[in-house]
Amino acid sequence: MTARLHPPEGTTNVPTRSRATLSLLAGACAVLAAAPAAAAPPPAGGSTAAAVRPAADTRPPTPPTNLRSSRLTCQSVTLTWSASRDDVGVTNYDVYHDGQLVTSVGGSTLTATLTVAQGVTWGWYVNARDAAGNVSQASATLTVTPPFCQVDTSRPSTPTNLAATANGTDVRLTWSAATDNVAVTRYDVLRGGTTVGSVTGTAANPPATTFTDTGLAANTQFSYTVVARDAQGNASAASAAVSVRTGSACTSAVCGTTVVTTERDLPWGLVQLSDGTVLYGRRDLFDVVAMNPDGTNKRSIGTVPNAAGTNGEGGVLGLAVASTFATDRWLYIYHTTATDNRIVRMRYDGTLQTSSLQVLVTGIPRNKYHNGGRLRFGPDGMLYAATGDGQTPDRAQDVNDLAGKVLRIRPDGTVPTDNPFGNQVWSYGHRNPQGLAFDSRGRLFEQEFGNNVMDETNIIVRGGNYGWPACEGTVGDCANPNYLAPVRTYPVADASCSGLAIVRDVVYLACLRGNRMYREVISGDTLTDVQQYFVGTYSRLRTVEPTIDGNLWLTTSTGGDKDSVPNNSNERILKVTLGS
Repeated sequence: MTARLHPPEGTTNVPTRSRATLSLLAGACAVLAAAPAAAAPPPAGGSTAAAVRPAADTRPPTPPTNLRSSRLTCQSVTLTWSASRDDVGVTNYDVYHDGQLVTSVGGSTLTATLTVAQGVTWGWYVNARDAAGNVSQASATLTVTPPFCQVDTSRPSTPTNLAATANGTDVRLTWSAATDNVAVTRYDVLRGGTTVGSVTGTAANPPATTFTDTGLAANTQFSYTVVARDAQGNASAASAAVSVRTGSACTSAVCGTTVVTTERDLPWGLVQLSDGTVLYGRRDLFDVVAMNPDGTNKRSIGTVPNAAGTNGEGGVLGLAVASTFATDRWLYIYHTTATDNRIVRMRYDGTLQTSSLQVLVTGIPRNKYHNGGRLRFGPDGMLYAATGDGQTPDRAQDVNDLAGKVLRIRPDGTVPTDNPFGNQVWSYGHRNPQGLAFDSRGRLFEQEFGNNVMDETNIIVRGGNYGWPACEGTVGDCANPNYLAPVRTYPVADASCSGLAIVRDVVYLACLRGNRMYREVISGDTLTDVQQYFVGTYSRLRTVEPTIDGNLWLTTSTGGDKDSVPNNSNERILKVTLGS
């Protein structure tokens, strides 16, 4: 697996180096990729038969209905559904679970037998597709939990040789692996009898036997134990306890966390104003909340007009303010409606002034998943937005389509004259990007969900093609010399990162499935000194944003993030104190 270099600082065009091969000679110049040619104009004048073309099919099929399961075993399940309708004809059905494409079948096939993971709950759904590539909205979700292949009631053995070492206000734990009649798949780490983190794995890839507890109080004695668990929830006895005393001061990159507030709905976009006020959106309630930086005076400041859910990941998503906010008072919002995703702005003066609503971008495709949604102002004063492919992968390669892109617009929604394709599109070939942030050199870093193999961090350049759907990270058909490679990839199980922030040229990633925060130092065109924090401590992490005092905001997304039901979760907004 090889990486490809990105253009030098200040380069705005796309280098045509292969994603699959890196071969640079000293002093070699990057070849610039030409923008796609514009479509030929229609014939001028006359009404000849040659000029008459049938209207393009732009109407998607109706969603499949009546999704149901049968023949469920510990290894497979059969799904069946009722046909969609289309004005031309359905050519395919795409079967997903939890945002991951599993298989596609022909338009005349209304069933599929699929591999499952024993004991693991997945949410299945189906989209219909026609010959023109139009994709329906998703069917209703069907939740399926396969049984285990055999009942296991045996407990793992007790972990042994637990040892602790303090480094400033961090404690590193190590222990000897437990054994099990099937497999140990998790270790829970307890501090003072309360679980503070976990290390997970599988039978094929056992969990690690180390854990670092960060940001503890200085000069304090702590006691730890470790418990082993198997896939069916059988727990070992706790290990023998070990005690350790922290040092007098924090010497690490992360020095502490504070729970600032809790939420019953999903906090998604978040921005802190120059006066300290924190604004965040509640995805499924469709409103925006303001609070003081210590969590006091928390109140809803208004509901976003026309916002809607997708029974998945849509709703009120990204928030942003420009550097001119103190005078213009515009709050920028990325949200889903009943028909699309869009970018709007409204003035904020203690409340959302809905009468000032301006719609800046419409027609960003929506679906159950893959809605993108992050907003970020750049040092050039332009607004950048990450859009998902709307579960229509081929749209990511169409530079005249807003799906699967990073967009760039002026604050008033108009298209900058130096955009590469004459529209809002800045880069393309993305699956479901959700993290955006700029470094001190003005480079845009982007975080993107993979399907089921790799997530990726990219440096975004003008007109860049990042390869989806041919490429997922660095796997797939990646030989096209115009594809730009990621600067780093991650196994989906360890990542699924949504948020990206940069503080003092260090990248921080908030990861959902990975239940952790990555910290990575920017060094040229690479990310180095990769560290992981809060592994299993706060469960799924959604958003990470800079505070105005040089630290981090961090939000959780532990439940209710795969539906559109408001107030069905139990979330936290934390402040993370960084080391010097």
